[in-house]
Amino acid sequence: MTEHLDELLSSFAGATVMDCSVGTGFITLDLIREGHSIICADGSAAMLERFEANAAALGLDTKPIHLDWADLGGTFPGVFDLIICRGNSLVYADVWDEDTPAAGAAAIAGHLRSMYAALKPGGFLYVDIPVPADPARPEDRIHHTPCEVRGRRVSVSESITLLAEAGLRRWDVRMEIGDEVFSFTRHSHALDREHLTDALRRAGFTDPVPLEGNTLRDHYQVLTARKPFPNVMKRFAVPVPALTESR
Repeated sequence: MTEHLDELLSSFAGATVMDCSVGTGFITLDLIREGHSIICADGSAAMLERFEANAAALGLDTKPIHLDWADLGGTFPGVFDLIICRGNSLVYADVWDEDTPAAGAAAIAGHLRSMYAALKPGGFLYVDIPVPADPARPEDRIHHTPCEVRGRRVSVSESITLLAEAGLRRWDVRMEIGDEVFSFTRHSHALDREHLTDALRRAGFTDPVPLEGNTLRDHYQVLTARKPFPNVMKRFAVPVPALTESR
């Protein structure tokens, strides 16, 4: 499960990397155990309690930071070479746990601007969102490829309903972890690649690039985008009219 990110992080050896949606540490703790240096943060205290328990079980002395995305840029201005926002976290933000969710493009834009502010010039954001619905899929329910996590088989199936007028998707999820079965309903923003690309550009990012065929799960798609270097030559520029008038 870590191979794709392991290869990516190897390209950032010695860089300052943050997982800003680390959750319980799924995937990230395994990457840390493999030798990668990652600063871990999440806005959910409950998630971070699970993270610390999972880290201790692996013998890792990794202390996460309880940090909301709204505070990311102000707390770490221009610090990171790479920020990772995985697990569909961006589309879940502000609506996942709400009983009466309301979509808001402004909220997503604000989160992206804060991530932008926390990156160094030239730094990259790695973000994933759900893949588009497949109209050729015959079954009503999506069954994801099962995997084994720390000796327990994890199987997830879900039905996803687009609530177009609300700008949301409803997720009816069934999760089997070993012998335990969990069912729940959640919501997410109806954010596709086109709208995410536009939101990234509006936040100041350049070069949004989809990583085709490079996802950890078959129901995610990944984009990367870069914070550009400032044009330091602008301050030396002379307005064209001034040049014309001097002749």
